[in-house]
Amino acid sequence: MPVLLNRQKQEFQKFEKNMKWFHKNYDSLRGQYAGEYVAVNEDRVVMHNRDAEMLIRQLQERFGDIGAFVIEFVTNGKFDLIL
Repeated sequence: MPVLLNRQKQEFQKFEKNMKWFHKNYDSLRGQYAGEYVAVNEDRVVMHNRDAEMLIRQLQERFGDIGAFVIEFVTNGKFDLIL
């Protein structure tokens, strides 16, 4: 059981790192990928598509496990994050 928990923790840390990179680079992503879904892993966009389901299928075919990937829609305009 501890091995599984350690693996889950590592996956979450990777996801968190990918999410931070996405938010940090959002303005430049908007310039390239506005109106599309992007998949982020290891500090880069690994794939993008206007269709989220298609993007997920393509990611799974290419990478298999995409649990730590961040898949987000990039809007055309700026957005405010309210916490």
